[in-house]
Amino acid sequence: MAGVALAGPTAAVLAAAGPAGELLTPAERARADAFRSPGDRDDFVAAHALVRLCAGRLLGSPAHALTVVQRCGECGRPHGRPRLAEAPDLGVSLAHTKGWVAAAAAPGPVGIDVETDPGGPLDRRLAQRACTERELAAVCRQDRPQRAFLRQWVRKEALVKVGVATLDELSRLDLPVYGQEPPRWGAWRLTDWAAGAVVGCAAAQGELRLTLLD
Repeated sequence: MAGVALAGPTAAVLAAAGPAGELLTPAERARADAFRSPGDRDDFVAAHALVRLCAGRLLGSPAHALTVVQRCGECGRPHGRPRLAEAPDLGVSLAHTKGWVAAAAAPGPVGIDVETDPGGPLDRRLAQRACTERELAAVCRQDRPQRAFLRQWVRKEALVKVGVATLDELSRLDLPVYGQEPPRWGAWRLTDWAAGAVVGCAAAQGELRLTLLD
């Protein structure tokens, strides 16, 4: 069974999900209400609604019947890797950036990330902390180094979310360079996309069917 990935502008996702806030648990709504920016709050709500839509497509269940649970194994607070209370073995992942959200669900582990390209020159300090020397050299050769770096970044974040690496290990995680090498790292398939200034990637071991919403 192929996994499902969905991504799109926050406004489009909120429109597709209906009264998205009603899908969230009290804990999720409390986290959403803690955001000072209405835009950030909408991104959070949309991402948590979208992951239910992804899972619902796989399970044949309505989004309102699914409960997203997040609890940190270290501090016990409601953040960290999400899971579904009704299907704890199903892999789920979600992400959001300014005005865009993404989510995925798959029979096995899955990770997804989305970022907005700010444009401008390469943030070399961040790139050095996140890329191997080989990756950095390849990024710097690109016509748009900052965008090329973000392509690597979202791939790494997706793999962090499946649990094969940590944020402290990014500079040692040597991945295929986007557009130059096959989108695969070991057993993991990397599904990339871009829409305007937004870039994203999902990582899964099996097939993942991506749909961009508009």
